[in-house]
Amino acid sequence: MSERRLRVLVLTSTFPRWPGDSQPPFVYNLSSRLAKRFDVTVLAPHGPNCKSREVWDGMQVRRFRYFWPERLEQLAYGGILPNLRRNRLLWFLVPFFMVSELITAFSVARTERVDVLHAHWLVPQGVVAVLVGWLTRRPVLATCHAADLYGLRGRFRDRIKRWTLARCSHITTVSNDLMEEVRGLRVNPKIPSAVISMGVDTQVFHPIKADLSLAARFGTSGPLLLFVGRLVEKKGVEYLLRAMPRVLSHHPDATAVVVGDGPLGDELRGLAGRLEVLEHVRFVGATPQDELPAYYATATVFVAPSMIAEGGDREGLPVVALEAMASGCPVVASDVGGTGEVVVHNETGLLVRERDPEGLAEAICGLLEDESLREGLSGRALARVRERFDQQVVSDRFGEVIASVGKMSS
Repeated sequence: MSERRLRVLVLTSTFPRWPGDSQPPFVYNLSSRLAKRFDVTVLAPHGPNCKSREVWDGMQVRRFRYFWPERLEQLAYGGILPNLRRNRLLWFLVPFFMVSELITAFSVARTERVDVLHAHWLVPQGVVAVLVGWLTRRPVLATCHAADLYGLRGRFRDRIKRWTLARCSHITTVSNDLMEEVRGLRVNPKIPSAVISMGVDTQVFHPIKADLSLAARFGTSGPLLLFVGRLVEKKGVEYLLRAMPRVLSHHPDATAVVVGDGPLGDELRGLAGRLEVLEHVRFVGATPQDELPAYYATATVFVAPSMIAEGGDREGLPVVALEAMASGCPVVASDVGGTGEVVVHNETGLLVRERDPEGLAEAICGLLEDESLREGLSGRALARVRERFDQQVVSDRFGEVIASVGKMSS
């Protein structure tokens, strides 16, 4: 008789709402791989036009309602912290969100006899998972990504983080930089911990032929500089725009393509206008995930100008940089958070200081003017991603952690 598979309840606030959604898919990608080994149920927030229940790629997906009518469920998607900063009225939704997630998670954990609770982000999912774990006597694995540690500062918030971490059975972070942040909270060192990055599907993101129709769409045959991500402060798109005048002085046919949306969209368009570079910048908006490989393949350079935002939030580990590297696109990035663990300077990409448009422009121009440098960096980056950051490698590591944590519930 075969052994019963472990049942895992994944709690997350970032998850695709439907096939082709523009929401970051890293929790989906990891969970779908884990579903080949475990019985996985994903609990994510509901939103306008979402299904409340569905089976998706081997996973049971549940989405909890936290307000009515559904058009007012605006807290989660696009990032909880950026949404709260954009509209302080959304704080009104926070208690409804927390209570609804707690009730639904408890119900699912009890009725489906869940063995392990896996919380992505310490707050709010980690708090909910710890409470449900206490009620059901089930172990909790917490995975910290960035905003849950960097973006929540202050004595009271540190106490919440410390209280939650102290009640976890296992802790993972996506970068060494984040693990140092955990240790700075003086969490019991006897709690098992590990640094496990998010991964990239190298079967989806890999070197392919450039999409000439995509290049023609932007009305240029010159070099394309690509940014992919949410238009929020920590992503640093402002500094890509500020670097453009100097880039254009050396490469007047260059075009910056900005893929993504967010609360700073209008402000960034206004800045591009004031810098007189708007005709050389294309704001594409939110783009379905299945269209991104063509962008990476067509770009000459991928730019990740991240920065430490006001309040301390920063990158945990930039998955988009991994996607670019897996696609054979050379990367220029700011040396912030866990970025240096992905982009090794002068080996797999170029690193510059944050908030330094001159240094960013110099690095971009250096790559545009040296094809052999681009090829060398992108070749080594591709090998590094396949060896250390491939989705299967990452999910295997998480699988071993979950199996170890699951033994605590038997």
